[in-house]
Amino acid sequence: TFYNECDRQVVKMHRHGHLGKVSFSQNIKKQERMFAMVLDSVQELFDFIEQSPSCFHVIENAKKMLEKEGFEELSENKTWKLQEGGKYFVTRNLSSIIAFKVPSKEYRSFHIVASHSDSPTFKIKDHPEQSVKGKYVQLNTERYGVMIYSTWFDRPLSIAGRVLVKTDKGVETRLVNIDRDLLVIPNLAIHMDRTVNEGMKYNPQVNLLPLFGD
Repeated sequence: TFYNECDRQVVKMHRHGHLGKVSFSQNIKKQERMFAMVLDSVQELFDFIEQSPSCFHVIENAKKMLEKEGFEELSENKTWKLQEGGKYFVTRNLSSIIAFKVPSKEYRSFHIVASHSDSPTFKIKDHPEQSVKGKYVQLNTERYGVMIYSTWFDRPLSIAGRVLVKTDKGVETRLVNIDRDLLVIPNLAIHMDRTVNEGMKYNPQVNLLPLFGD
């Protein structure tokens, strides 16, 4: 849409005699550069989303981006020593982050930008593996957030998030992203529920428990 609109504007100016051949060519090149910048920004967003399968990954990746831009990490349990012109950020629970800049001159207003770091998903409960009649394994999960249940059926799913690991030095927090298909929430075959096309009221603890397969 962006590219086509630029194209129309340049052609319109050319028809009305406002652009010579050289100027027209220059505008086309400028338009192509702007379009390339848009594509780069979109690709950067796609890469960030792909590398951030959980809110914990989102915050970790956001921290790396801020540190690259010269932001200093603060801790909530320590005294902050802020300086004019300084750039800082602080995290909580490894699932939320606040970044800010301290003005280096007098100011009369400020901007605030906010966004979610999480999204609707299923959280795995403690001791989740449930063997069903010795035939297959389900994982015991709970719903997180408001979601459209039907979109979760019959699609490959995996596991990502945060785990606590016991080590020689104590308990450590580690991020996990198993980048391969492990789970599926299957629909029932039509002959097992003839009324499925008449509307289905899903019970997350019955109908939405994923099957595990390695």
